[in-house]
Amino acid sequence: MQTITTQVMSKDSKATVEALLQQVAAAFRFDRDETERFVAKPLARLIASLPFLAGCDHPQRTAVEHLGVYVLSCKETREAFYATPEDDRDVYARLEAGMHFSGGDQAIIARGMALIALTMVNDYVRDVTVDRVLGKHNPVATGAWDAPELIERLTDQVNAVRCPEMDEILSLEEGTLAFWNAT
Repeated sequence: MQTITTQVMSKDSKATVEALLQQVAAAFRFDRDETERFVAKPLARLIASLPFLAGCDHPQRTAVEHLGVYVLSCKETREAFYATPEDDRDVYARLEAGMHFSGGDQAIIARGMALIALTMVNDYVRDVTVDRVLGKHNPVATGAWDAPELIERLTDQVNAVRCPEMDEILSLEEGTLAFWNAT
């Protein structure tokens, strides 16, 4: 049974998300090309939009915090965010730092986080060979995660809640093809 949401982002919220993406890019000193890629990246846009879509308390603060964690996971500090065997316990373990929301529609938050997790899992699937060569922990490569089962479960979670506005930002199909890197 699909949950239907009526949560709609206002034009002001959409403008705020655009501004936040630019501000975070400036705070991390992205050059023009990096900024353009970051602002256009559907995963970054979803991370920034999710607190607004869910109607959370302090959506701007939450968006900046989560974008900061996301960028840090992709830049010079990315090794601190690499998967470890301890992360194998739950698909959301590595995402925990970007999962703190105050208030808001929990179904929308769960849908968005499932879409973000799906992007991460698909990245692991794509990186199996490279991660083995580099000696990086990859829960799909080690067999700790059953990727097809996990992808099916996350897809079901996304499909359980209807949110056309989220689909405009990052659709389920794009989430299976998206890459994790911020720029």
